[in-house]
Amino acid sequence: MAADENDTVVCIINPASGVQRRRTIVQRIAAELPEAECWSTRYPGHGIALGRQAVEDRYGTVVAIGGDGTLSEVANGVLAGGGEKVRLAYVPAGTCNDFVRGLRPVTDLGDLLDRTRDRETDVGSVIFTRPDGTRDQRYFLVSCTVGLISVIGQRFTEKTPVNRVLKRLNLQLAETTSSIRTLARWRPVAVRLELDGEPSSLTITNLAVLKVPYFAGGLVFGRTQPPRAGYLDAVRVAGVGRIGVAGLVWQVFRGAAAGHPAIKRQEVRTVSVDAASPLPVEVDGEIVGYTPADFSIHPSCLTTVV
Repeated sequence: MAADENDTVVCIINPASGVQRRRTIVQRIAAELPEAECWSTRYPGHGIALGRQAVEDRYGTVVAIGGDGTLSEVANGVLAGGGEKVRLAYVPAGTCNDFVRGLRPVTDLGDLLDRTRDRETDVGSVIFTRPDGTRDQRYFLVSCTVGLISVIGQRFTEKTPVNRVLKRLNLQLAETTSSIRTLARWRPVAVRLELDGEPSSLTITNLAVLKVPYFAGGLVFGRTQPPRAGYLDAVRVAGVGRIGVAGLVWQVFRGAAAGHPAIKRQEVRTVSVDAASPLPVEVDGEIVGYTPADFSIHPSCLTTVV
């Protein structure tokens, strides 16, 4: 698979994402990107290995085809492989596609090779705690959450008999059930939070660390502008009861959460969070570990094209 790094292209495709849309894109590759190699992911995390392999094989452009999770995995592989000079292209074919929301993706895949479309992109990173107590790192391009949203995500990914049955029936039903079960038992959590080194102790419902303003398929915490270059958006939702959470969720779904008194946001370069009982950490839609967790921003460390 070795190749010249200047003009070679490999597409990394998630066959499980957006099946109909993904099939259409795969059919278009032969006509619009005939020079491209095509690799498919086979299991969760495989995109990381393939992204690293693409760097080792000296591909100049790596195209991630799938959802935000696929893009995140491939980006992690590219960066872990030392591929800061590699062009990372993205063709949205998943459920959420929040990374490109508000942008204008190419209509012809061949335009992904147009270097005038290149963008120097900030990348977030989080150092988190694995179940065995060791520390690990992941990069992110969209968002991370700690609190209610990550607990719902953890419950959704649990391999229980109920989850297996519900996921076979309907994924949306399984997600809704996980949300209801979590909300029924939810209590705000006390955390130790540091924003740019300023410590505080407070009770929260959720903490989101955002690279883009959108999450979960186009939802926003009231603002559709991304953070300034070189910054992350730290959005914390104050500790509110179950009824308050239900009302806030309804406003978020309606796009009417701007100015809600429970939502506080701040542009920062670093975020640290810890809790007495470890909370799950969700990164670009995947539960990767637990608190304590430390978030930071890496300015202009990846070239992207969409």
